[in-house]
Amino acid sequence: MSIDDNSKEKLKLAIAKEIQSFEETYDWLKQHMPPSFFEEIKHEDILLITHSLMGLDHQSFFSNINTRNTTFSLCLDSPSADLKILSQYQMQGIKNYKSFISDAPPSFPNITQPLKISVTGFWSGYTHPELIDEIIPKNKQQEIFDLLIKRNPNVKESDFLSLLNQLNSRFLRALSEDRLAIALDMFFRAKDRDNCQYEVKYNLDWREKNDVPSMQIVLAWRNVPKSNFLYKIAKTIHRHGLSLKRMNATYIDSQSKQPILIMSLAIDGQNFTSAWEACDIQDFLRELVTIKYFDNLDLIESTFVDTKICTGNLGNFLKSATYFVHQTLLHANPNLYTLQQIEEDICRHPEIIGQIIKAFEHKFHPEKNNFEEYQNLRGTIYNLIEGLDTGNHVNDSRRKNVLKQMIGLIEFCLKTNFYRNNKTAHCFRLDPAYLDNVPYLRKEKFPELPYAIFFMKGLDFLGFHIRFKDLSRGGLRTVVTERSEQMVSERNNVFLECYNLAYTQQKKNKDIPEGGAKGVIFVEPQSRLQIEKEIYKKEIIHSGETDSESISAKLDKFSKDQKLEHMYQAQRSYIESFVTLLNCEPDGKIKAKNITDYWKKPEYVYLGPDENMHNQMIEWIAAYSKYYGYKPGGAFISSKPSAGINHKEFGVTSLGVNVYVEEVLSYLGIDPEIDSFTIKMTGGPDGDVAGNEMSNLFALYPNTAKLLATIDVSGTIFDPKGLDLREIYTLFKEQKPIRYYPAEKLSEGGFLLDTKTKKEQSTYVHHTLCWKKINGRLTEDWLSGSDMNYLLRHNVHQTKAEIFVPGGGRPRTLNESNVEDFLDENGNPTAKAIVEGANLYLTPGARNYLEKLGVLIIKDSSSNKGGVTCSSFEVLCSLCLTEEEFLKEKSDLVPQILEIIKSQAKDEAQLLLRTHKETGKFLTEISDEISNKINTFMYEFLDYFTTISLSNNPKDPLIQALINYCPPLIREKYQERILTEIPDIHKKAIIACHLASRLVYRRGLEWSPRVVDVLPLITQDPKITSPSI
Repeated sequence: MSIDDNSKEKLKLAIAKEIQSFEETYDWLKQHMPPSFFEEIKHEDILLITHSLMGLDHQSFFSNINTRNTTFSLCLDSPSADLKILSQYQMQGIKNYKSFISDAPPSFPNITQPLKISVTGFWSGYTHPELIDEIIPKNKQQEIFDLLIKRNPNVKESDFLSLLNQLNSRFLRALSEDRLAIALDMFFRAKDRDNCQYEVKYNLDWREKNDVPSMQIVLAWRNVPKSNFLYKIAKTIHRHGLSLKRMNATYIDSQSKQPILIMSLAIDGQNFTSAWEACDIQDFLRELVTIKYFDNLDLIESTFVDTKICTGNLGNFLKSATYFVHQTLLHANPNLYTLQQIEEDICRHPEIIGQIIKAFEHKFHPEKNNFEEYQNLRGTIYNLIEGLDTGNHVNDSRRKNVLKQMIGLIEFCLKTNFYRNNKTAHCFRLDPAYLDNVPYLRKEKFPELPYAIFFMKGLDFLGFHIRFKDLSRGGLRTVVTERSEQMVSERNNVFLECYNLAYTQQKKNKDIPEGGAKGVIFVEPQSRLQIEKEIYKKEIIHSGETDSESISAKLDKFSKDQKLEHMYQAQRSYIESFVTLLNCEPDGKIKAKNITDYWKKPEYVYLGPDENMHNQMIEWIAAYSKYYGYKPGGAFISSKPSAGINHKEFGVTSLGVNVYVEEVLSYLGIDPEIDSFTIKMTGGPDGDVAGNEMSNLFALYPNTAKLLATIDVSGTIFDPKGLDLREIYTLFKEQKPIRYYPAEKLSEGGFLLDTKTKKEQSTYVHHTLCWKKINGRLTEDWLSGSDMNYLLRHNVHQTKAEIFVPGGGRPRTLNESNVEDFLDENGNPTAKAIVEGANLYLTPGARNYLEKLGVLIIKDSSSNKGGVTCSSFEVLCSLCLTEEEFLKEKSDLVPQILEIIKSQAKDEAQLLLRTHKETGKFLTEISDEISNKINTFMYEFLDYFTTISLSNNPKDPLIQALINYCPPLIREKYQERILTEIPDIHKKAIIACHLASRLVYRRGLEWSPRVVDVLPLITQDPKITSPSI
């Protein structure tokens, strides 16, 4: 026999052996895999699986078979098998996952575990369309619709049919009619809710039925990620001793701003037990429906959760607590107390953290709370912390401070939503006294203790709300960052910024009944966006799209939409968690379930608009408050475009700012209606304060105002002869930023830097467009990154003008480290006066530096109080009028409120400048004195008013003060409602603030009797009690 013949014979034998092995393996599959395996898997795919199974022992008993949009995974079954399979696809979008388990081990030596074959389907962006009637017959569609409207009678048949046509065929075939009806109901619920909408079914007879799981969950969830999501679900399931039997999912509107995932899960306990035997179902569900919001526990998860020291839910609590501790301790040393270091310190002492977790449960668990046990354990924990001694003083001291703040969060927490079953963020209401237990001089950072502090932590955001009085109001600001380096800097200032804004607001609110408050939401860059973009890009390409420009445009729109929705979701989550802890019965009892409350008093808070608060979100917040029955109702937030007074539309803040501009110019000997004057600003024509003040310049001083320079997010501009105010006004009306200013209108020597127009020189080098007017010609100049940044930093501050109005910009923009940029070549300030339109633009040190050089500075707490004044009157109107009445009277009411704003601004401006002229004191110092004086008088009045009952007689002097505080239309047409509809606490606060502010503005700062002693004389003085306008 030749060598060739020998080779052929060997090949024949090998093929025969392969055929025999294939037949045996195929027969084994038929004998030991469940019937559903052969019903659901295509024949050609079963052949591929058979081939792979033949050599599974040579592949370490783990094999993947990849087809276009599906992967078949073969492995030995174990509790962690699903995790092992799904961990391969953390960065891919999975739309379905199902496992089939054999009833015997595969026939390999020494193998005792059954075979697991899993099918993973991926999002492709395109599937071959099938007619819905071919998948579900007409009569079955009607049955499903009938089941659906029993659950949700508001669903229209047209919406039902439209939704059916958007569901993928595999999902439709995988669910029974009743479960499909549940899934559709969850979808319609999820359309206007962020939290997971789900329903659980327990199959008590699961052992007696073939292929029926013990627990089934159907859920719908808005805007969940495609990447990593199923893996996180599987990890949560596994962590609780459960096993994922199968999963089917589909996305609706997957490329929209708010795609909705519909998912069906079949779950059993591990080791062939029922789900309810294997775990605490309520704890599992509480964690399952929050995995979108509490992500990436990392070190905390491996230290505490994986080791069973605590549950995943309590691991989420530790992660949130880490952020709280960081915000508290970084003021001692931001380099020593970084977020990462605090997390490492927490994980260094699991034995103490385990006790802290128990203390939290003892204090706040709705069913197991035991305050006595908590108190005993708290003492033990403090002793353990004090006893830490590793010999390294620096480490021990730092860790002691971290652990003390951890237990301090629990000690000073008065209520939390932690044990709520379907939350989107954690929220803690804190006694501000915790600030007296920090390892630094509290009064140097935080001069006064607030009345209340709320801390929130959710998906890529953290937030605070701080108020200085029980009845308080202030704006809700959202800080959004694009770059990681900016994120770290801004994150370190979230609590400090919120405190300083609320503290400023407390001084600013001196003319209104509500005290100062502020909310800040810090939104981190959306870390998963790039991964989601890659998944979307694959979907676009798989759908047949080939044009690169079209793909790029779709990806850009996707990014823009997702970034905006990311911010909106953070804002909604903040509000939902906040309102949960505020919403109470008249006696103070919290309406929500599963909250242990140690405050037990009503809390009525009023919000206003601030940075990144768009009209649609203002309307949503008002509607949410009304829907859930929170006492302030729609007045919970002011400046509503419909049933409110929109600050930007009516320019309420800049109205007051402009009064100060006029008064300061007059003090400098300039009549702005006659004399030419120069002004520079920050903020663009599309902004609220800056845009409306630019509009004021055009409307009131079109021939005298010369706006020389400004800056906004789109660029910066300078014109030595002044910008064309008509063009600026056009940009204001069209809501366009400064980059759209027509460059051809620039004067000689003027320039416009457009930061949104760039050209790429290389991968890491970009140049930015700057239009310049040189020798009468408009030229394009492309600036390097350093030259661009130099202009952005120095243009406005270096431009010389009589008055500077910062109408935009981040807090601390002009600070101790850069205040010299505000000086010219001779060391003189580049402006004679500053009227602060934006909050906290200057730090106290920068103010002091410039005031010593002679700059007149009107502090933000004086100059931009028009917004809060307007919001306060909006609340007053909502208490006296129905929404329909307000809309009817709005055209008459708004001008009256605007006149009150101007009147109050003029009263304070004149007192400020008069006192400065008489005493030589700095205006910022006088501003604080005015606020303190008014607040002192106000609290004296309020202390006295707590001892008396108010009369209902309109002629009573105190009631006269109450009535006269109101706008003319309210006091003339709705006087009775002033007496009957405004709560007593609010009435007394109105009378107190009205009398106190009038006293100070009319009598000055030197007049200081004990006001209660002279109250009868005060109430008879028409200068004090007369109407505001």
